[in-house]
Amino acid sequence: MTDAPLYLVHHHPGYVRMRADAFVGAAEGSEILFAARRAAEAVPGLRSWSHNPKTGSVVAEYDPEKLEADDLLNAVAKGGGFRGLEADTRTKANRKELVNAFLDGIQGLNGIVSQMTDEKADLRELVPIALVATSVISFIMNDNRGRLPQWANSLYHAYRIFMHWHRREVRTRVRAEREKEVSDA
Repeated sequence: MTDAPLYLVHHHPGYVRMRADAFVGAAEGSEILFAARRAAEAVPGLRSWSHNPKTGSVVAEYDPEKLEADDLLNAVAKGGGFRGLEADTRTKANRKELVNAFLDGIQGLNGIVSQMTDEKADLRELVPIALVATSVISFIMNDNRGRLPQWANSLYHAYRIFMHWHRREVRTRVRAEREKEVSDA
């Protein structure tokens, strides 16, 4: 038995990715990998087992009607002699860092666009305007080769994006219009 855990990296029905430090660089005949695979194959419903020695991950495909992912993971953990099963938090941290980096980049671009327009517009206005322009060009060119999006799709997305990014202003106007109607009545 090893003191290290088996990590669950990703799962959806029929597919599970697990990782273990003991699997990194392990050859197919290594004792721990062989024991883990043998335990997985003993559970009815396993379809395939694929090991990547570089990352130390294993992808197991299984029949979700015959096998629960938890049963498969527990069998691998027990058969491989791992101390237990844990969620791999490194993947989530990397994803969070990636999302934060993307959002930082968009905010930076939005700031540049805002400065270039003398604070008169930013991406909340310019993206829908670009989509409206695309819609007009697509309508005029009647592009049958499919190189441009359908004009109606571009126009719809321009409307949806604009309304979403300006929902606070729209609600304020609607509320003011309703109050005016009530006071006029």
